[in-house]
Amino acid sequence: MTLALALSGLALSGLASAADVKIYPYNGARLLAGQRFDLRVEVSGITAGQEAAVTLDGKAVDGLVKTNSAADSVEYTLRNVSLPTGTHTLAVTGAGTGQATMIADAPTPTAQAKKIILFIGDGMGWNTVRAAELIARGYNPANGMSNGRLEMETGLSSMATVTTSSYDSFLTDSANTASSIATGQKVLVNALSVYPDNTKDTLDNPRVETIAEILRRTKGAGVGLVSTAFGTDATPAAFAAHTRARSDYAAIADQYFKGSAKPDVLMFGGSNDFIPQTSPGSRRKDAVNWIDDSQKLGFTFVSTRDELMKANATKLFGLFNLSNFNAYLDRVQFKDPKVIGSFTDQPYLWDMTQKAIETLDKNPNGYFLMVEAGMIDKFEHPLDWQRGVWDTLELDKTVALAKKYQETHPDVLVLVTADHAHSISTFAGYDNTKGPGSRDAVLTYQDAKFTTYLDKMDPNGIPMVTPTRGLAVGFAGVPDYCETFTARSVYKDPTISDGGTGYAPNPDICTEAGAYFRTGNLPRNTNQGVHSADPLPLFAFGPGAQNFSGVMDQTDIFFMIAKAMGVDATRDAGK
Repeated sequence: MTLALALSGLALSGLASAADVKIYPYNGARLLAGQRFDLRVEVSGITAGQEAAVTLDGKAVDGLVKTNSAADSVEYTLRNVSLPTGTHTLAVTGAGTGQATMIADAPTPTAQAKKIILFIGDGMGWNTVRAAELIARGYNPANGMSNGRLEMETGLSSMATVTTSSYDSFLTDSANTASSIATGQKVLVNALSVYPDNTKDTLDNPRVETIAEILRRTKGAGVGLVSTAFGTDATPAAFAAHTRARSDYAAIADQYFKGSAKPDVLMFGGSNDFIPQTSPGSRRKDAVNWIDDSQKLGFTFVSTRDELMKANATKLFGLFNLSNFNAYLDRVQFKDPKVIGSFTDQPYLWDMTQKAIETLDKNPNGYFLMVEAGMIDKFEHPLDWQRGVWDTLELDKTVALAKKYQETHPDVLVLVTADHAHSISTFAGYDNTKGPGSRDAVLTYQDAKFTTYLDKMDPNGIPMVTPTRGLAVGFAGVPDYCETFTARSVYKDPTISDGGTGYAPNPDICTEAGAYFRTGNLPRNTNQGVHSADPLPLFAFGPGAQNFSGVMDQTDIFFMIAKAMGVDATRDAGK
């Protein structure tokens, strides 16, 4: 049996009028049998007062809430719908006509994983992984053989290549891609685990249950969300919040504590959406203080690495910066006080993962833990590939910790993947003794020889960013900017406003020694690089890993997690 609930065969032929009928879940959607979702029917272009009839398997759908968002529109909504195994037909007649056939299949588990650790490298396409491998492993100059692969690439149970798309484009953002992993659905750009609707309210859209919510409901499993990005950013939010607008930051923060996922572990960079509007740096428009209120709910709150490592809790809430974490390079290698500021004791990603595992392990029903290396994307956007790739190396060291844990906990499934890619490419070597910025220092073919990143390591065993011979890395989709090829100790935006509607290269970079102008290929109102449609890696370790192989659509990840964990979404925990 397939692990799917397919919504197919939506026929809008034979319309009784020129009415436009929209049905959500959308045509062709797949849902897990028993997965809860909000049914939504919208009929527009009607005469005032006209109505439609909605039936499921020939019977009227009870409990529909009717609204009229406009004089020529009628809508019907039913929250928390679920369907049993079998074939079902949803029909709309009257003011408009449409039909959807839905097939609900119960999952057939291939392995019983009790716990899952899902790593998401935000923006970490195959080429980002490759650049990280070239730096961290390199080649033996005596014979040209590789010194090895990354931790995420070795000891694999299975692996796959993942393709992406959103509901409204073949290109994606972090909100809809994380939502696809979380729910198995295609979602609009900037939306989090909801379907479209025709209202302006971003918080009333039809919701669809996430894998974290399903595991909480059906198994009583623990839930953990960890990210080096700010706390309400798209990737963690997709697993525990629902909104049409990923920028509903305060509402997302509230849903972490009030929603149905009920995470036991929340560890992020930014505190600015969890503190009251009177606190410096807050983005809230109210007096809500989740640092205080979370402790009333039983959470232990920590704000430094020292506090984190000493914590012994069943519910853990950590915020370690005002916004995003500082880049790994800034925290470990550059250490510029102007960059770090007062946040001098930020934990590593592996610290947060270790403590999340310790905390969630106290739940006998297992857990779902999502760990995001969120700053890869934050630095690939502004073309700062060094900061992005070194955050990938921090992720890889964290994966090593999870793999070691999995060796003694055979009921754990470890997955490493990404939400989307960037247009990054390693195209040459670079002789830093001739740089920065010199095009004569770009070395191709046999002139590139081999890098020297492994000559000097930082205290964590990760190569220093300043080798004699390094990599030349670029991006396919760029604005106008100035190139130097080399890492700078203080981050700088690649562009600034041109005083109108566009952007120009940052003069602070263009006046650096050796910098030269590069003509961009993106619209002039674009200030940084953009996501690409390139495929993503997926590496799997442990029970159920065999479900992740070949070429997969991103929505398949949701179904394969449910399959590996033996989810029966038609049942609630304890029933």
